[in-house]
Amino acid sequence: MRVRMKVEGGDKLARRLQMLAEETARKHMREAVLEGAEVIRVEASEKAPRKTGTLAEDIQKEIKKQTKSRVEIHVGPGKKGWYGRLVEEGHSIVQNKKVVGHVSPKPFLRPAFDEKTDEAQNVIAAELRRRLKADA
Repeated sequence: MRVRMKVEGGDKLARRLQMLAEETARKHMREAVLEGAEVIRVEASEKAPRKTGTLAEDIQKEIKKQTKSRVEIHVGPGKKGWYGRLVEEGHSIVQNKKVVGHVSPKPFLRPAFDEKTDEAQNVIAAELRRRLKADA
């Protein structure tokens, strides 16, 4: 699931970031986005099915790619909860190369994202403002 967020006042924040040294700007962006991603990670963990608890306990956030003014982050199951995508999207049950049934989807990531996007954006913006104010 790909998501793009734009922070209100982002142009002003982007100009402030451009004025900083690259490593400092990258650190501020990384830390602010991780704070925002935590909001969604916590909600996804709370919404994840708890048959064994493994999936709910293995919802992680990870930076996939970063530039000075953009951070791409992944929120979802880690290695222990690898089957989270199957839970989220549903799947077929296959035995001897033959479909013998279907498991309906039980979304937890998409609802967590939908419910917490605004809060995550606010957290990112507030964290960036706080960090940029401290550097001023």
